[in-house]
Amino acid sequence: MRINNHIKVLGVLIVICSALFYRVMFDDYLFLSSDSLSAKSVSQGIDIANEKYGEYPIWMPWMFGGLPSTHSMQNVSEYYFPHQIISAIKLLGIPWFWNFILHFLFCGYGMYILLKKLKLGFYPSLLGASCFMVTPWMVVNIVHGHGSQVMTAAYLPWVMWATIKLKDRPSIRNISILALLIGLQLQRGHVQIAYYSWIVMAGYIIYDYMLSRKIDIRFLSRWIISSMIGICMSLWIYIPLLNYTPYSGRSIPKWINSATDWSLHPYEMLTIILPSSYGFGDSSYFGYMPFTNFPNYAGCLILILAILSFYHNNHNKIIYFFLSLCIFSIVVSFGKYFFFYEFLFDWLPYFNKFRVPSMILVIFQFSILVLASMGFNNLLDKIKEVDYNKSLLRVILIISGAIILISLLRYLFNDFSHKQFPDPAVNMMINEYRLSIIKNDVIIISILVTVFISSIIAVMNKKISIVIFSIGCLFFSIADIYLVDKKIINPKSPYSPSVIKHNKYLDAQLKDDDIINFLNSDKSKYRVLPIGELSDNRLVAFNIESVTGYHPAKLASYELLDKNVGMNYNILKMMNVKYLLSTQKFPEDQALDLSLKRVKSGKYYNNFQYRDVYVYEYLKLGERVQFLSNIHFVESRNEGYDLLKKPDFNIFNDSFISKYDYENYFKSISYNENSTLYIKDWSPNRITMEINAIGGADEYHFILLSEIYFPYGWSISGLDNIKIIEVNNLLRGFFVPSGDNEITLVFEPVDIKYGAIITYSSLLLILFMFLISYRKGFDERI
Repeated sequence: MRINNHIKVLGVLIVICSALFYRVMFDDYLFLSSDSLSAKSVSQGIDIANEKYGEYPIWMPWMFGGLPSTHSMQNVSEYYFPHQIISAIKLLGIPWFWNFILHFLFCGYGMYILLKKLKLGFYPSLLGASCFMVTPWMVVNIVHGHGSQVMTAAYLPWVMWATIKLKDRPSIRNISILALLIGLQLQRGHVQIAYYSWIVMAGYIIYDYMLSRKIDIRFLSRWIISSMIGICMSLWIYIPLLNYTPYSGRSIPKWINSATDWSLHPYEMLTIILPSSYGFGDSSYFGYMPFTNFPNYAGCLILILAILSFYHNNHNKIIYFFLSLCIFSIVVSFGKYFFFYEFLFDWLPYFNKFRVPSMILVIFQFSILVLASMGFNNLLDKIKEVDYNKSLLRVILIISGAIILISLLRYLFNDFSHKQFPDPAVNMMINEYRLSIIKNDVIIISILVTVFISSIIAVMNKKISIVIFSIGCLFFSIADIYLVDKKIINPKSPYSPSVIKHNKYLDAQLKDDDIINFLNSDKSKYRVLPIGELSDNRLVAFNIESVTGYHPAKLASYELLDKNVGMNYNILKMMNVKYLLSTQKFPEDQALDLSLKRVKSGKYYNNFQYRDVYVYEYLKLGERVQFLSNIHFVESRNEGYDLLKKPDFNIFNDSFISKYDYENYFKSISYNENSTLYIKDWSPNRITMEINAIGGADEYHFILLSEIYFPYGWSISGLDNIKIIEVNNLLRGFFVPSGDNEITLVFEPVDIKYGAIITYSSLLLILFMFLISYRKGFDERI
C-alpha cells in the first residue's frame, strides 16, 4: 500500500468526523445525556476524594450506601494505557471529545487496514472504513454517553486484522501485535463488546478449520499464546471484576428476565432496511424494546453491495465467514424472542453476565460492511468484464426492487398500536409524525437506489469512468448513513430531545447549589435518599453519600433488599438516612406522620435545569455505628427480608445474621449502656473507631456498622481474629472484646496489586517480543 493512500484515508475520515461532530469538536458544546452526566459526576467525585484523602477511592461510599469502584468497573479509564497519553490533550486546551474522535479515526483506519489485508481495492476499503466508523450503532453510543462501548468496538477490525495476519505468518512479531491489541481492548473496560470480539476470533478459527478440514496447530498455539498474554495485560481490572462478579446483581437467579429487556424483535429487523420503520427512537419509537434512541440501520446501498459480494465470487470463501457472523449476531440479538439466546446464556462462559442482547449487532454492522466492501470490489471487477453486464444489472435491479418494495409495503401497511399514549389526540399527532418519517425514508431510499442504478448503467455504457463511479458510490453510501446519524445527533423531531448541550450545562451539574451547600454544611455522618427523578449520581460529584444512584451492576445484596423490602422505615434507620430530597412539598401533617421535618428548600440542578427541591430531615435517624443488645440468626435471606418488613422490627434487639455465621462466629453478647464508640477518622478506604466496651474480661460486644457488607478486601486491624460478618442481609457487623480499643477497617484488596504486577509484566513481555523479533532471523524461526 502506498503511503499517500493512507494519508488520503485519514484525510477522508477526519473530514467525515468534522462534518458529523463539528459542534462538539470545535465549539463549546458537548453531548450530554443522563448516562454521560452520571459518568462525569462519578469522575469528579473520585477526583475530589483522591485529592482530599490522598488515595484513590477503591471503595466508593457515595451511591447505594457503598460499593467497590474498580471491582465494579466504575471509572476504570485510568487502567487503560492510552488514556494516560490521550489525557495530554486536556493540557493543550483541546476539548475532551477529541479522545473519542481519535478512537473513531483509529476504528476507521483499522477497518481500512483489515480490508486491504483481505486484498480489496482502495475505494472498497475506504467505503468499509468510512461507514463502519460512523455506523449509527457507533454514533448513538457516543452521543448518549456510552463512550467505552465505542472505544472498545474500535479495536474489533484491528483484532480481526491481527488474527488473520497471525494465521498467514505465525511469527513472534505477530504474536506480540495481537497480544497488545487484545490487551488494550480489554483494558478499555467494556467487557461485553470485548467478549464479542473473541466470538469473532473464535469464529475465524472455526472457519479456518472447516475450510482446510484440519487444525492448524501452529496458528492455534500462537493465537492461544497471544490471547493469554493479552488477557494478562488487562488483569489489573479483570481479577477484581471476577472477584466482584459473584456478588453483583448480575449473579442473581432469573437475571435473564431483566438481561433480555433490550432484545431485537424479529419484526424490528425492518429497521436494518428502513430506519424509521418503528419510529426513530424516544417518544416516536413504537417497537418492542422498553425504549431506544436509534434504529439499527445498515444502509440501503450497503445492503445491495453486501449481497453483490456473493455474485460469481466462488474464489473468496471468507465471505461465508462474514455471512455466518451476520446471521449469528442477528439470531443472538433476538434475545428472549428466540431460544438460542437462552442456550448461550446457560452454557457459554460468562455470557450470562451480559445484558442488552441487541448490543451484539455491532458484529452485524462490522460484518455487513466487510461484505459490502467485498461486494463493491466485486462490482468494480465485474463491470470491467462486459460478459457480466446484463446479468449483473438484472441482479442489482432485483435486489433494489426488493428493498424498495419492502419499504413501500411498510409505509402502506403500518400498525402503531403496540405503543399508544393515553391521550387520543397525542396518539393522532405522533402517528402522523411516524407515518411522515417512514414516507420520507421511502423517498430517500428510492432516490439513492435510483441514482445507484443510473450510475451503474452510465459506467457500463462508458458515460462515466470507473473512478467517478467509485467516488459516487462512496459518497452516496456515506451520505445515506450520515442522514440517519444527523437525526441521532441533532433530531429536528419534537419527540426526540437533542443531547447537544452547551458546556454551561455540565458546569451546572458539577457546581454546588442551594441544596448541595446545605448538605455539605452538615459535617455529621449520614446518608441521603433522593426521591424519584432526583435518584441519579449527581450527589456523588460532591462526595455526599446517597442510598440511590445509577450503576449497571450494583451489589446483589442491595438490589435484592430494594426489590424485596424497599426503602421502608427500617431500611432508612438501618442505612443512616438523615435527609430526603423531593420535588414535592408535603403538607405539614403528612410530613409529621412520616416522621419528616422540612429543614430546607432551594434550587437544585437536575435534568438540565434548576428545580425547587425540598429537604426533609428524617426524625428517626439511625446511627452510623452502634452496639447491639442481641443478635439472631435466620435460615434464609427471604426470612430476613420478611423480618425487615415488620413495623415492629427493632435494630437494637432484632438484628440478625445468617445461620452459617451464627454457628461459626457467634459469641454470647454482653451489652452495657455506658459503653461508648465513635468514628474517629473516616475515608472511603479506611474507617477508624474508638471503642470503650464495658464488661468482663471474657465478654464480647457486637457492633453494627452502617456500611455495606462486601466479603472481599475489607479487614480489621487493631484487634486479632476479628471477623466481619453480614448483618440484616446488607450491613457489616463484628464482635469485639471488652476494654478500650482503637480498630481500623481497611479496604485493601490484594487482587488489584497482584493484577497490576501481572499487567506490567505482560506489557514488558510484549514489548520485548516485538523488539527481539527484529533480530535477524529470529522472527522467522518462531
